[in-house]
Amino acid sequence: MLLAGCQPLPHPFADDLPPPSLMRVRSGAAVTIAPIDGVPQAAAAKLESAIAHALQEHDIAATDKATSLGSYQLYGRIEELPGEGKKASLVAYWRLRDPNGQPLGERSERVDGTAQEFDKADDGALAKLASASAEQLAGLLQEEAPVQAAAPGHTKTRLLIGKIAGAPGDGGQSLATAMANVLRRQDIDVVVQPEAKADLSLDAEVTAAAAKSGKQDVKIVWHVRRGDGGEIGTVGQENEVPSGLLNGPWGDLAYMVALSAQDGIMALVARAVTR
Repeated sequence: MLLAGCQPLPHPFADDLPPPSLMRVRSGAAVTIAPIDGVPQAAAAKLESAIAHALQEHDIAATDKATSLGSYQLYGRIEELPGEGKKASLVAYWRLRDPNGQPLGERSERVDGTAQEFDKADDGALAKLASASAEQLAGLLQEEAPVQAAAPGHTKTRLLIGKIAGAPGDGGQSLATAMANVLRRQDIDVVVQPEAKADLSLDAEVTAAAAKSGKQDVKIVWHVRRGDGGEIGTVGQENEVPSGLLNGPWGDLAYMVALSAQDGIMALVARAVTR
């Protein structure tokens, strides 16, 4: 249902964390879970306690029963995506804020099953979704061990986010913004002004085929180029989505697409830097 790279995207943030050996849980971290939005409502309500329990398994004090001024705040939303026949997927989107209300990050996770399981808030399906979600969210509540300072004279590669052509809806702007946010967490300096001087540039072409049987084939090709315009390589993504899904706001989907493409893009950036 969601745009992906060459492989399915059941865990879009699974590789978006440093190695566990380099991390430790923030001292005294406690999380308050806000009421979860979305449908099925029964599943949303039951997921609140399920995610609290799953976070506790990671030695994180979490509750959906009370709140305090010193707690981190977790906000969630679920969405049921229809599949073929009786199959369906339940996607959970999470946003975590620190005790001062500042955003720490966003994560998402999904579980596959049937619409009947989700409508009836099946304990097994929700426990699986909560467990996978908690594994990702725990990473946001962990601190990286101190890293060695950059060598003297080290400068970050400057990368310009260029045009995203052909995207329906607000995809052009949403994808550019999402990709900029994702790549800023890497050891590169992302710029978005066309007139800015940059070592590399990144742009993309989106192609949405005509709808067939209620679905559209969507392709995204990312191009990494040198400052002189010479192409270093491309990263391709392709999947079928429900017809018209991308005609309006892309929302969380743009962020998931960016995360799916980041490894390939960073490999091309590394190739350019080492030459």
